[in-house]
Amino acid sequence: MCPRLTIAIPTINRAALLPLAIESALAQTSQEIEIIVSDNGSTDETPEVIARYADRGLRTFRHPSTINAARHGQFLIEQARGEFFLCLSDDDFLEPEFAADVLTLFDWHPELSFVYTGCAVHYEDCQVPAVVGPSLESGAAFLAAYYSGKREVSWCACVTRQRDLLELQPQPDDCIIGDMFFWTKIAFRGPIGCVPRILSHYILLRPVNDNMSHGTPPLAWARELRSLADDVIRTSEQAGASDNYLARLRADCRRHTARSTANQFIWTRLRGASPLQAWRWSADCFSYVSGSLTALSRVIAALILPRALLRSLLLNSAARMAAARGTNNN
Repeated sequence: MCPRLTIAIPTINRAALLPLAIESALAQTSQEIEIIVSDNGSTDETPEVIARYADRGLRTFRHPSTINAARHGQFLIEQARGEFFLCLSDDDFLEPEFAADVLTLFDWHPELSFVYTGCAVHYEDCQVPAVVGPSLESGAAFLAAYYSGKREVSWCACVTRQRDLLELQPQPDDCIIGDMFFWTKIAFRGPIGCVPRILSHYILLRPVNDNMSHGTPPLAWARELRSLADDVIRTSEQAGASDNYLARLRADCRRHTARSTANQFIWTRLRGASPLQAWRWSADCFSYVSGSLTALSRVIAALILPRALLRSLLLNSAARMAAARGTNNN
């Protein structure tokens, strides 16, 4: 019997973290899943870790040399046998009911373009619940809410149809924000579903900050965000969106790009970029952040504060968000 949901786990040199992702996939209460693990040319003990699960029904692949993230993601999509697809990073994990609850929502509403769930975003020991929407909303409403800061979507909490991913053109090799590349396009194919319970965990910041996206220079990040936003605006125009909707969407896209670009200054500093590098980037990125005082203040903090203080302020901010959103911190 073909599985309904493929849980695909790409990994590289995360031998110590990978077991949690795999175990969380194996612990799913639904029997309608398959699990793929693809080793992208690891040089640590990752092959030995994967071998421990040889009798657990995983489908495993190993690339002899590392390919770029976009091509690795496309490889996983092409290997999937399920109607639905989830990409689970090798340091993220799921709650046992994730697959069952998502598939149930698709059963209730087969017209959905994709389903996302509540997600705990981890800043070291602090867990911040993502902002989610109703169980069912139009793609236009979802995109407007996302760009205005009222929806937060993590790829490890987002289930799409494999068919839709295959029908879209593959990500460009230099694509940075692969999840947005896909779901900003799929959102136009039908309504969006949400399971509001926290069923997925996204590790945004660990004591060793090796999140791949955190090393991306802010200018490259800003350009890709703007390109994705421009695509959303253009497709909304073609779909006949009202002038008022488009005006709000354009303004919200500018603010979203400004905030996210400013955050990228902080992440790159925490990843190891020097203040001098950040100062050089700031001139290139000024046009992207200049329209937001919040964004400008974050860039200034990244330029002048020591890395340890910057990290402390970030963790304090996460703790305040967690308290405001009503979560317990461990």
